[in-house]
Amino acid sequence: MPSRRLTVEIINVGNELLDGRTLNTNLQWLCGRLSALGFIVKRAVIVRDDITDISASIREAIRRKPRWLIISGGLGPTHDDKTLEGVAKAVGKKLKVSDEALELIREHYERMVEKGLIERVELTSARIKMATIPQGARPLRNNVGTAPGVLLRKAGVKIVCLPGVPSELQDIFNNELYPLLLTESRGRKFITKRITVRGVLESSLSPLIDEAMKRFRGVYIKSNPRGFEGGESVIDLDFIVGVSGDDKRAEQLISEAESFLLERLSYGGKTNEGDQPQRHGK
Repeated sequence: MPSRRLTVEIINVGNELLDGRTLNTNLQWLCGRLSALGFIVKRAVIVRDDITDISASIREAIRRKPRWLIISGGLGPTHDDKTLEGVAKAVGKKLKVSDEALELIREHYERMVEKGLIERVELTSARIKMATIPQGARPLRNNVGTAPGVLLRKAGVKIVCLPGVPSELQDIFNNELYPLLLTESRGRKFITKRITVRGVLESSLSPLIDEAMKRFRGVYIKSNPRGFEGGESVIDLDFIVGVSGDDKRAEQLISEAESFLLERLSYGGKTNEGDQPQRHGK
């Protein structure tokens, strides 16, 4: 079981994600970045722009007590940007205009004036809405767009709210959130390698994977079938090792597990499904 210190849950908010208008690239990106830092994403859900649904999902996540809960989408100025209302309801806090968040928004519009994109800075009600965050929360600087991210804590869970626009989400994650996560991960990360196996079915490959994982403790091997190409089965195999220090030892362990598995495929893993498998690293 992963240490609670390294567990994360993700909630993506947005009607457009559930009616097929928008591909959820934010989830894939976040999972990749978090995994590279050694965190385990234990659950991810998508909910509509509905305060009740958002707050219920947050309460459920808090009860499971991940170390981090990352929420994306719904921080903008429009009527359907309801994430922070849902967060406030879930954690029992009032929404309040944050002077710090308001200053970040003001600075953003001042930069737009300097670039000649707008004539003057006007803090309209819609713009002030983006500075209205749960009481006690901290705004996170958004260098790309307007709406700041938000960081708060509830019952030992660190809750982060990020914009749904991918470039803004990535900017806040990389500049504001990444240093905090790096400190918590204490240098832990995952070393991965992918190879492709051809000409053997996953059902025949499975016992060989089990054998390799028993022999090489610490190596996790995940099979990802791609279907059939040119009349033969094609499977991607991911070799994954979590490390906190020596990358070379992890790479050596992966290499040994890979060699063992490929040798078993070549000499002990003949199948009736096709010729001897062909492999190539990726």
